[in-house]
Amino acid sequence: MNIKEKAKLFAIEAHRGQVRKSEPDKPMVMHPIGVGDLLESYGYDDNVVVAGYLHDVVEDTNFTIEDINKYFGSEIAFLVMGASEPDKSLSWEERKKHTIEETKRLPLRNKLVICADKINNLEDLYLKFEKTGIRDFSSFKRGEESQRWYYTEVYRSLIYNEDENLPIFCRLKDILDKVFYNKEDLFLRDTIFNDNRDYYKRLRMLHAQKIELQRLKSLCVLSKPFVIEFSGTPRTGKTTTINNLYDFFKKGGFNVELIEEFTTSKYFKEVFREKYKDVSSFKLNVAIIEDVTRELENVLGLDKEIILIDRSINDRQIWNYRRYVRGDVGKEQYIMTRDKYLQVSKKLIDFLVITYANPLTSLKRDYLSSLSLEKRSFLSQGNIEEYNKCLNDLNNLFTSSVENMLLLDTSSMGVNDVTIEVASQILPKMRKRYIKSFKDKYGLTK
Repeated sequence: MNIKEKAKLFAIEAHRGQVRKSEPDKPMVMHPIGVGDLLESYGYDDNVVVAGYLHDVVEDTNFTIEDINKYFGSEIAFLVMGASEPDKSLSWEERKKHTIEETKRLPLRNKLVICADKINNLEDLYLKFEKTGIRDFSSFKRGEESQRWYYTEVYRSLIYNEDENLPIFCRLKDILDKVFYNKEDLFLRDTIFNDNRDYYKRLRMLHAQKIELQRLKSLCVLSKPFVIEFSGTPRTGKTTTINNLYDFFKKGGFNVELIEEFTTSKYFKEVFREKYKDVSSFKLNVAIIEDVTRELENVLGLDKEIILIDRSINDRQIWNYRRYVRGDVGKEQYIMTRDKYLQVSKKLIDFLVITYANPLTSLKRDYLSSLSLEKRSFLSQGNIEEYNKCLNDLNNLFTSSVENMLLLDTSSMGVNDVTIEVASQILPKMRKRYIKSFKDKYGLTK
């Protein structure tokens, strides 16, 4: 075990049971690990990185600086000591003034650890503000004005007699200005979204949640890709939402795979239908679910983080039920196939999104988005009514098939509103999954 891994595990044990004050669903140790990882990303040496992992141990646990010296040596102990506050019996103001003055006199290597600590704290705070749209300092011992004073003065102490253009110092200055001095992208605000500030605000909330997911995935990986299945009637925003989410995650640095709808694929039209042209509708339906499952399992074996799948396992549940209601399959066959779908979905699907609308709205959208006035065949009012009834009947089944589900009536929603609502529901579930993965990895689950 190298010294960095040893320090990380030491910090995990030292901080066991502690949580982040501002976000108590996160283990506290996520912060020091983030600090150490940040220092490593800038290429600093192992001792500086280790000090990042251990910087809160003396201040927030029962371990002493002598313990750090014993297990990690005098240099690392010195770096940790520089990032630790004095006697906590002193008032907040006294402790902060001491830190500000002492930081000026510290060597650069000590300052790097302190700087990374402040960056991680402020970036977490900024994301929380952006996610909620609320500047909330209630978890701090002092309010916004005092926090602004403290962080600003610490920054000035850090660059005192140093090159303020060091990338890590520039990063601190940037997040400091965003949190306390209203720095933002004026081009986006005043030019791109000048006529739609409310939409821009909603996008900023989503963007902050995505950035948080990036930070969480740098701390751990999921045991399997996060699989999102989409189903729904035409003209309800499903396809646009899938494409928007693919772009959203892809631009955010996630490894995303999009699996197209099986029954409209080239393979289905040219190979599958020919292969099963002489079988019953029941056997055809079973064959489809087997192929859909096989395709998804193949993708799960690839190096992917998110999988978006258009009409998959639970969509086949709807078709299976519709055939049963119509009398095309018997009750025994329906139940057997239903239970098969249920077990596969539990294993493979993490989030199910089903969009629907009232029949007339769907038809109007179809006509208004097309040049054709010919009567629709499949997209008829009767078919949509039948589909919506099946959704209502199968609601309990879907809640048993997946851990997370969104059944969304888009009748009165614009396309952008549909995408934002879907993303707003998915991102917190992914966040929860990443935090659980981190806890499981380090044995922090109660």
